[in-house]
Amino acid sequence: MPRYLLDTNILNQVIKPTSSAALAAWLEAQADEDLYICSMNLAEIWNGILQLAAGEKRSELEGWFTGPKGPRVIFGGRVLAFDEKAGLVWARLMSERGSAGLPCAPVDMIYAAIAEANGCVLVTDNEDHFTGLPVLNPMKPQARSNP
Repeated sequence: MPRYLLDTNILNQVIKPTSSAALAAWLEAQADEDLYICSMNLAEIWNGILQLAAGEKRSELEGWFTGPKGPRVIFGGRVLAFDEKAGLVWARLMSERGSAGLPCAPVDMIYAAIAEANGCVLVTDNEDHFTGLPVLNPMKPQARSNP
C-alpha cells in the first residue's frame, strides 16, 4: 500500500471553500494512515498565517492551526521530519538536479527528500517543480505518477 506525502498546495486546496472535486474524491479513497504531512508543511502554513495583518482572518486561521481541526492534530503521528536521512537525500537531489538543469528549488526538494526518505509518493499539483521525480497529481482527470 503506498504512502503519500501531501504538498502544502494540496492542503491549501482542501481548505478552500471551492475545493477540487477530483482532489476530494481522491482523498476520500485513501486510508488516513497512508496520508502524511511534514514539518515543512507546518512551517509554510504557520509562516503564511504570521504574515497576515492582525485581525479577524489571522485570528481565525491561528485558531484553526492550533486547534482540534488543525493539521498537527488531524495528522498527529503522521508528521514527517526533515531529519538526517532526508537531509542527505536533499543534498543528492540538489546536486544531481542542479547538474542536470532540472528544477531544484530548495524548499521543493525538501518535500521530495522527505518523501523519498520515508518511502512516500509526493502528492502535488506543481508537477513542473518535480520533473522526473515520482509525484501524483490527483487534481488531474486521470491521476497519474511521473516516472
